[in-house]
Amino acid sequence: MRDACGEALQVTVDRDAFASGTILTSAIGNFRISLISADPHAVFLSRRRASEDDGHVYVTAPLQGRAEVSQDGGHAVVTPGDVVTFDSSRSYALEMPEPFQMVALRFPHRLIGLNPGVTSKLTADPWPSTASLAVLVSQTLETLGTQLENWDPVVAEPLGATIGGLITTLFADRLRSGADHDPLAARQMLMLRVQTFARENLSDPALSPAMLAKRHNVSLRYLQVLFAAQGASPARWIRDERLAGLLADLNNPANDHLTVAALGERWGLVDGSQISRLFRQRYGLTPRDFRKLRQHGTEIADPHSVLPDCCG
Repeated sequence: MRDACGEALQVTVDRDAFASGTILTSAIGNFRISLISADPHAVFLSRRRASEDDGHVYVTAPLQGRAEVSQDGGHAVVTPGDVVTFDSSRSYALEMPEPFQMVALRFPHRLIGLNPGVTSKLTADPWPSTASLAVLVSQTLETLGTQLENWDPVVAEPLGATIGGLITTLFADRLRSGADHDPLAARQMLMLRVQTFARENLSDPALSPAMLAKRHNVSLRYLQVLFAAQGASPARWIRDERLAGLLADLNNPANDHLTVAALGERWGLVDGSQISRLFRQRYGLTPRDFRKLRQHGTEIADPHSVLPDCCG
């Protein structure tokens, strides 16, 4: 039996072997976390998408059973404790030959500054359960997945930032080994370092493209080239990250006693009139209107972070 999950994604099961399957999923910050429990089946993305921008990066960790991942010429068998990644901007196969449970973390490439092309250096090449980083990531994903229904929305946004740092560290560790001989890997390593530093210093009003370039010993022009490969500019990226932080704070009822200006200062946004204008350009309404709608029970999310529930 085959079911479509998007234009090119197919799920194949054996009617005699497949009796049940469940997916619990939730957004944590800009990440989508899913706990998947099912009988044997396989998922195939059989052809490249028309646009790589449609895809996402997946980081998965089996909790029970085993899974086989094939992509970019590689093939890996992963068992509990292992961590593996694949990229839905290109064809892949994910096969579960026995009853299994796994946690899958999904996010857009832009979230950690990776081009879809560079993920081919990461896919279907697992971090084994004997590696310290794999242990940390696997245990984190297990906790996230098994406690999926218990997360307080108030902690979701800061938790998402922590997850992003962990995944960035995981990928950077793998890319670092090839950076000396691969210019693309070296550029991606630099981008990861730049964005990690920037996220840690968003509250500093002095954070700017010029500061980032100086801090990382590159020219401003080269920094602009790096971000252009992501379809952005350093200034716009910093602005959008700050606005996303402000959005998260406005979405947190614990901050209702603070003014928009005070929250903006947390993210390096110090001009009140500019905050309102930029926020409206980004999200379609002012910070005050956003807060009022949320207080009246209207659920609003960052339109740039909403991820579809389909596996691709």
